[in-house]
Amino acid sequence: MSYFREFPTVVINNEEVLDITRKVKLTSMLKASALDYTNYTLEDGDKPESVAYYYYDNSEYAWLVLMANDIVDPYTQWYKTTEELESYMKVQYETRSNTTGDAVLEWTKNTTIAGNIVHYKSLYDPNIRINRATYLSDPTSEFYAVRVYDYEVELNEDKRTIQLLNKSYLSFIEDRFSVVINGS
Repeated sequence: MSYFREFPTVVINNEEVLDITRKVKLTSMLKASALDYTNYTLEDGDKPESVAYYYYDNSEYAWLVLMANDIVDPYTQWYKTTEELESYMKVQYETRSNTTGDAVLEWTKNTTIAGNIVHYKSLYDPNIRINRATYLSDPTSEFYAVRVYDYEVELNEDKRTIQLLNKSYLSFIEDRFSVVINGS
């Protein structure tokens, strides 16, 4: 099922166009339980279309892959390959590092500067993070600096495991989607 096929139309400037301002959440179509989803670990290069093709046998269900993971913008919210992530960092941190190209990546990893430290993390409990001011007021060997590069890699790795809606719900979702998107 093509995602936009069920969208209603509106007239804008005397032209009929799809009303793409509509949004639907899976929770509005399905009362979710743990059995409704399966975890899937993305491989480098996986895109929503390839995952949909692999799991649902149809790349047109890429919208369902994204929706199941509350992804609105696949360009920023989807897992990136190392090359894609490094390209992103080169752009994202160019101004802050006052450099360009590969020099930006060198800056993100440089252990001799403080300007690339995002926060400090506990050696004993990685969920405990403190900021620079807190660390400087009481520096201990319990915390280590997390620099921009490692921070971005960690954020990206958190996106590697996604959830896929059980394929046995496909026909139900298709039927409900039409009803929900049209407000019926």
